[in-house]
Amino acid sequence: MPDVLSFPAIFGLCYLAFGALVLTVERHWRDLVDSPRVLPRRTIHRLRCAAALCMAAALSAAVHRDGAGFGILLWVLALTAGALAVSATVTWLCRPARGRTR
Repeated sequence: MPDVLSFPAIFGLCYLAFGALVLTVERHWRDLVDSPRVLPRRTIHRLRCAAALCMAAALSAAVHRDGAGFGILLWVLALTAGALAVSATVTWLCRPARGRTR
């Protein structure tokens, strides 16, 4: 992977991981997917497995890019940035949902 594209790829994988984890929360599932039905256990398990795979892939890419010492630090920073970005996205997307009555 070219060096220029590796950091956006690491950040994107972290963003996807936290996005999948957000969807495992029942309230966020109802707000974002706009579905009145209950989130199935199988879907929760699949989303959590996908999140773990994305985090592992991001760690692997970070260590491959910069070695173990700095790669792990880069991965932790990308996890933090991904979590902040997902929380901002969920807040932005769910704000109109607060006004709706169910």
